[in-house]
Amino acid sequence: MPLKATMSLLAVMCVWCVEEGVCFPNGSVAFSCDSMMPVHPPYTPSTSSPPFTLSTSSATYKPGGVITVTVEVVKNSPTEFQGFLLQARSREGPAPLWPVGKFTDIDAAVFTALHCKNMENSTVSQASGAKKKKVQLTWEAPSNSNYGDIYFSATLVEDYTSFWVQLNSNSLRLDNSGSSTDGVFSLSALLFINLLSLSAY
Repeated sequence: MPLKATMSLLAVMCVWCVEEGVCFPNGSVAFSCDSMMPVHPPYTPSTSSPPFTLSTSSATYKPGGVITVTVEVVKNSPTEFQGFLLQARSREGPAPLWPVGKFTDIDAAVFTALHCKNMENSTVSQASGAKKKKVQLTWEAPSNSNYGDIYFSATLVEDYTSFWVQLNSNSLRLDNSGSSTDGVFSLSALLFINLLSLSAY
């Protein structure tokens, strides 16, 4: 194909992507795992107040526990979003640790599971370019408590030209009380058994 024709075809494709906002409608954006930045040249993230909220079903989490994460448009806003990227991160250490935990019960017809840093289902994005008002996902915490307090981070794409990067939830505090209670219970039970053994003599 002549160079001029090739350039014309590329130009048409770029315009089509901008107008339709469907360059990666299936959410296959694993290359954005770290920065969570959509590749939408020449556009940059919006600096306006995001018309979205990112909330969780609890302000704390336990190792191995589950949390419901909700991303939705603010009340009474006409805005809808076509794309999103969501993962959990930790503030332990000098730099954020990511990703943390994994998402479960992922409906493949609605969501695309990404394996960032080879961690299965650690990040989720959209499965199509269908417009949305709300998405809700279930996240499972790691079985250990090495990550300390965590938070969820999301990128929301309204269309090719308008998107918001790293919209963060409130921090979720690590709750180890269950493990501590189990340990106290086990110790108490052991002492009780020893006392019974002594009384038998």
